[in-house]
Amino acid sequence: MPRRATNLVLLVAVGTLVATGLVAWLLPESSALPLYLAHRVAGLTLVAALLWKYAIARRSLARRIPRGDRSVWLGVLSAALLVPSAGLGLAWTAGLVSFDRPWGYSALNLHVFAGLGLAGLVIAHALRRVEGRPALATLAGRRSLLRLGALGVLGVVATAALDRVSADRRATGSRGAGSFTGNDFPLTSWTFDAIPTLDPASWRLIVSGDVMRRGLLSLDELGTLPRREVAAVLDCTGGWWTEQRWRGVSLADLLDVHGAAPTALVEVISVTGHRWSFDRAEAEHAILATHVGDESISAGHGYPLRLVVPGRRGFTWIKWVGEVAVTRR
Repeated sequence: MPRRATNLVLLVAVGTLVATGLVAWLLPESSALPLYLAHRVAGLTLVAALLWKYAIARRSLARRIPRGDRSVWLGVLSAALLVPSAGLGLAWTAGLVSFDRPWGYSALNLHVFAGLGLAGLVIAHALRRVEGRPALATLAGRRSLLRLGALGVLGVVATAALDRVSADRRATGSRGAGSFTGNDFPLTSWTFDAIPTLDPASWRLIVSGDVMRRGLLSLDELGTLPRREVAAVLDCTGGWWTEQRWRGVSLADLLDVHGAAPTALVEVISVTGHRWSFDRAEAEHAILATHVGDESISAGHGYPLRLVVPGRRGFTWIKWVGEVAVTRR
């Protein structure tokens, strides 16, 4: 494959990986499924394209290093980050590493950090070594198109094959960490917050913003609202998932009691400052959980109150909820 075509394939693959990886986190899981699939296909296509890139890079280094061309170091650094980024992604997909092995820190998170660093270096490298020849029109020959098609087919076939390796891996890439076990599931924090010490006697839930009746509710007062229970999957971006039965107060009931508008935007805020916003329609399915299984939610998992949002990734399940702020659209 021509050098410029190979470089363009790699640039598009890296851009696709960053876009699909980050945007998929922000969307409801049902909407993000095509992005997770595209992410895996793009990653395996990138790995296959590296066979051409290796030959190109070897010839380029042989010419430029003897001349003292410093521009090669961006490419060398990109290659150095490519190993942990693509390597860990491939190993994760194949089931060789997981959220709890071989290191205490999730290999999937290391893959993400390396990938973001790689994307920055690739962009800088591409801007410094931008190519204008041959013209794009000349790259659309029959042989190049056949090779591009073969790369795409290889990425799809490899993705389908690797997706059969692990039965407990969800479309998000997360692996099972035990279900219906009460508080016995991994303890992680999206923003690395320390676990706050909260006194249940003095803790209050603030209901603020554009509501008819603002509130300051104790745990006992919150308990007067109807109790709800839901079985929902907590899918953490650290690479694990667990299904549990969550029990608490419906967020929709709380909003109704305080007179929030049907079109309101609802922001749930932790005592640590971590927060996330939801449309009222999505908030209808959420609960403010006090229990997981038959146990009170532990301090590490969000005691005394944790938001549970079925179908959303774990970083939106706010722990240690202290305030529900409503904005009228």
